[in-house]
Amino acid sequence: MSKKSKVAIALVAVLAVGGTAAGFALSSSGVHEVEIAEVTREDLSVVVSAAGAVEADTRKDVYPPTAGTLATLDVAEGDEVRAGTVLATMDTAPIEIQIAQAEAAYRGAIAQRNAITNSAPGSSALKAAQAAVDAAWSGYSLANAAYEAALAGMGAPSASDIAQAEALVAIAQTSADTAQTAYESFYTNVYLPASEPRDVTLETTLAALAFARDQANASLVDAQRALAGLLAVSDNSAAIAQAKIARDQAYAAYLAALSQRDALAKASNVSGALASADAAVAAAESALAFATDTLERAQIVAPIDGIVLFSGSSAASLFSAAGAASGGSAPLSVGASVTPASAPFSIVSFETLAFHATVDETDIARVEEGMSARIMLDGISDTDFTAEVVSIGKESQLTATGGTAFPVTLRFEPQDLPVLLGMNGSTDIEVETIGSATTMPVEALLEDGDSTYVYAVRDGRARRADITVGRMTDTHVEVLSGLSAGDEVIVSGVADLVDGDRVRAERR
Repeated sequence: MSKKSKVAIALVAVLAVGGTAAGFALSSSGVHEVEIAEVTREDLSVVVSAAGAVEADTRKDVYPPTAGTLATLDVAEGDEVRAGTVLATMDTAPIEIQIAQAEAAYRGAIAQRNAITNSAPGSSALKAAQAAVDAAWSGYSLANAAYEAALAGMGAPSASDIAQAEALVAIAQTSADTAQTAYESFYTNVYLPASEPRDVTLETTLAALAFARDQANASLVDAQRALAGLLAVSDNSAAIAQAKIARDQAYAAYLAALSQRDALAKASNVSGALASADAAVAAAESALAFATDTLERAQIVAPIDGIVLFSGSSAASLFSAAGAASGGSAPLSVGASVTPASAPFSIVSFETLAFHATVDETDIARVEEGMSARIMLDGISDTDFTAEVVSIGKESQLTATGGTAFPVTLRFEPQDLPVLLGMNGSTDIEVETIGSATTMPVEALLEDGDSTYVYAVRDGRARRADITVGRMTDTHVEVLSGLSAGDEVIVSGVADLVDGDRVRAERR
């Protein structure tokens, strides 16, 4: 089988064989000295082997809350920290300036919104303006009725004419009283409570109400004079003229009151400006909250338990005093510039680590997540680590020799041993378990054309035994037929043996 597709078979129970490989010698008596191994029946694990390196399994990058410089540096690279440990503190002077600016912007936005709110007429002002419109219309209606009554009563006044004039006086009195009440209500309840200098709309409304009041009083005087004229003379032409003047004046007062009301209504519609002011207040408040939060997070803390790594440090230099000189970037220091775009610290948990392996494309289909594996590290050769496959990459990688492989990540525990990030090694991934397999060392296997055979030791002689083999690896062969557990096969010097040679066996 090719080296690319080689599958290592590891014994679950250690083979009961020992010794070291050695050649054989032919003694003076014609007996071949050989080494033998016992054929065993064991549970075997079929594995896929791959090279790789140690990586962090849990790594949290730690970013500063804002751009700035470090006022303190409270840890060194390689320190073991707990979650919440202070790693460094930002220089807070620039942040405090940002807070002061944000507070000023917030106060300005509040003042602008209040100015818009205070400039708008209130509901009481609008009600007073409407009352002035109603009073002016009432005065006009009465004046128009008096004018029409005067027209109908031309000539010598009759008793009904005088009665009508008296009624007009009464109506005019009511109108004058209504106008006076509207003026006093606005003046007392709206105008006087307003802060000085008073808004121009308040001054205009008060003037309009005064004008309506004066017009109503004038109408009352005119009505009284008309009645007196009727009583004094028999010709009512003067009364008609006066009634017409009173009507025209009342209508002009109505138009003025109506214009003033519409102006107040337009001035009160500030919803758009108020919405913009509210948005400005919300934005300023958010900026202030962000600046305050930044100040509160000026201390950069570890998010998890683990080992501190500085930005750009070489993984292989972890715990090494010469790390910076061996390829890492210059270490952080007080006054160093930091930015949220780059993490100055990383916290790596060493409770569990990852082993990143590259599995040949001919073997990757047999690897599945959750499979068990062993990891052998070059730097810790006396210990194997139990691992589990946690992920299989979906995209191939080109190997250094031009082959195609796929990334496979395994997770393992370092067992308190000095495992460092970047350590190289290999892994055997258990892809299949063969129960009660009959196996022998691969050195015993011989080939003759299409047939396979071994030399078994029987009664002190080497006897050829044709066999059928199954899985084959660097170290062992699965025997499907031709041998049984307990048989002894020759593992050294087999190439020079012939069937029936006498042998002196030494167990391997």
